[in-house]
Amino acid sequence: MLNIGFLWLALSIGSEITGTSMIKKTNGFKRLAPSVLVICAYALCYFALTKAMGYIPVGVAYSLWCGFGIVGVTICSMLLYKQKPDLPAILAMLLIISGAVIMNTFSGM
Repeated sequence: MLNIGFLWLALSIGSEITGTSMIKKTNGFKRLAPSVLVICAYALCYFALTKAMGYIPVGVAYSLWCGFGIVGVTICSMLLYKQKPDLPAILAMLLIISGAVIMNTFSGM
């Protein structure tokens, strides 16, 4: 059965990716709608992260949040802003994903 902590963590990661990906569209927080979206996304992100840490060890939750946030924002930047990661960036993201999988699968934390 899926631990509810991981559902909270998924919500936190998704909202963090949304907020971070939209920062560029705020134009220095001069545009109202994207600015409100960023603020709401971050509020939801941290609320959900605190809920997740009630079920998942802090080290595991935070490392998964950071790692999947990095990969998710990079993918969104490719789609939204036509940014293209180079080979070292792609290799680094593969290491992040494999590290998250290894930590979640084998760690006794």
